[in-house]
Amino acid sequence: MKDNLHAQSTAKFIQSQATLDLVDKLSPFVTFEKYPARSRFYYFADGVAMCYIVRSGQIKVHRDADELVIAAIPVPNVCGISNASAITNTVFLETLSETEIAILTTAEAQQLVAETNAWESLAGHIAKVTTNLYHHNVIMTAPTTYEVVRFQLLTLMQEDTSIRETTSAAKYILERTRVSRSTVMKILAQLRQGNYIELDDGVLKAIHHLPAKY
Repeated sequence: MKDNLHAQSTAKFIQSQATLDLVDKLSPFVTFEKYPARSRFYYFADGVAMCYIVRSGQIKVHRDADELVIAAIPVPNVCGISNASAITNTVFLETLSETEIAILTTAEAQQLVAETNAWESLAGHIAKVTTNLYHHNVIMTAPTTYEVVRFQLLTLMQEDTSIRETTSAAKYILERTRVSRSTVMKILAQLRQGNYIELDDGVLKAIHHLPAKY
């Protein structure tokens, strides 16, 4: 059976060259500042659409209603430039480490795109964001709870060491899904017992093989 979930998890975290090009083109015209971990940034401030150019650090997206973690964002990146209010009005960004960010309004960012003739890069960037949202929706509507948990374990293994070594597998999954704690703990225990994964004090150390179905 083709490992669709693994393929999607890999594709999701491949950085778009268009995004990198967009950051390069806009960076000379903005001012970056460093923000500490746990800083929050909203896509709308006093009714004004905001754009964030992230140059370094670690950052994730939360759903505003319940603070569910939707995804970690590859860095460097540009957030909020498309002004997709139906989506951005329901989520916020949170830094996981000290992060360099330039803050401007979406209108200002779009004006910079016009002035630097970066329309092609912007189009490629928006296409990648749309693809990521599609993959996330596919995973979160997977037919079984195990498949949801499996995807999160594969994603956790792709995280930076600083995140993987300081976050328990259970916490990582619970922050990103609506699966109950008891179910997550049961699946992790069974996978560990079957030698599919290695856990050390709850921290994921290795994945030997995760079956597509369980």
